[in-house]
Amino acid sequence: MFDKFIEGLRYSLKNEVPMLRRYLILGAFDGVLLSLGILVSANLAKAPQNVTELSVISGIIAVSISSAWNSLIVEAKERRLEFDRLERQMMRSLKGSVYDYGMKITIVLSVLSHGLSPFLGLISLLTTVVTRNVAYGTFVSLLELFLLGLSYEGSKMDKIRSGLFIAAGGALMLVVSYFLGK
Repeated sequence: MFDKFIEGLRYSLKNEVPMLRRYLILGAFDGVLLSLGILVSANLAKAPQNVTELSVISGIIAVSISSAWNSLIVEAKERRLEFDRLERQMMRSLKGSVYDYGMKITIVLSVLSHGLSPFLGLISLLTTVVTRNVAYGTFVSLLELFLLGLSYEGSKMDKIRSGLFIAAGGALMLVVSYFLGK
C-alpha cells in the first residue's frame, strides 16, 4: 500500500505541477492583495495597529479557508469525473491503482497549495510591523506580486510581462485602497 502511495505521489507531482503552480499563484495573489488593501486603507483611515493586524490576519485566514474549500469541492468533483471516464475507457475498476492514489493525492495537494498560499500576504504585514512603515510593506507586496509573475512558465520576457501585469493588479489595489482610506 505504501508503495502505491509513493507511486501515486510521483504520478501526481509529475502530471499536476502546472495546476499546483496556478493554485499557488492564485492563492498567494489573493492573500497579498488582501493584505495590501487592508494595510494601506487602514493606515490612511488611521486605524489602530492592532485592529489593522487582526483584520489582515483574519482576512487571510478567511481567504485561505475559502481557497482550500473551493479547491476541495472543484478538484474532488473534476477528478472523480476524470477517474470515472478513465475507468469506462479501460472497462475495469482502477480502485487501489496508481491512478486512484494519484487522484486522491492531487486533490490533497491542490487543497494544500491553494489553501496555504494566501499566507504569503503575511510577509507585507510583518514588514510593516517590523519597520513601522506602510510604504515598506507596500513595496514588499508589489515585489511579491512581481515575483509571482516570474513563476509562470515561458521565456524571460513572458515572465517579466507576467510579473509586471500581476504587480499592476497590486497597483490597482493601492488606488482603490487610497480612496477607501480617505
